[in-house]
Amino acid sequence: VYKLDGNIAKLFVRPRGWHLPEAHILIDGVPATGCLVDFGLYFFHNHATFQATQGAGFGPFFYLPKMEHSREAKIWNSVFERAERFTGIEQGSIRATVLIETLPAVLQMNEILYELRDHSIGLNCGRWDYIFSYVKT
Repeated sequence: VYKLDGNIAKLFVRPRGWHLPEAHILIDGVPATGCLVDFGLYFFHNHATFQATQGAGFGPFFYLPKMEHSREAKIWNSVFERAERFTGIEQGSIRATVLIETLPAVLQMNEILYELRDHSIGLNCGRWDYIFSYVKT
């Protein structure tokens, strides 16, 4: 018999990087930013669950890839704050781990954490991407 106990794994959604467009959604004839479409669709379809369980550690949780600068983290923080206000979930309920994959991101880690301070879980290093970025740089 297979049965889950009370300690259930958490789902982390990984939106696309900022550089990837969503070709199927156009805004003024221009493809939408893929990561915002990923975030928006997931959050929209699940926000009622987040409202019902807020504060219980059920998220939403995000894994943010391809970030290279704290300005990107600042944009994510604004997106998270606006989504929380819009849906009425508690500020800081949305949590994110940032995937550090490039040398520029390594030089911005403190700033990235600062910009996401109310929403940050922490950082994770994507070692193979980082090694490639280091060699390339």
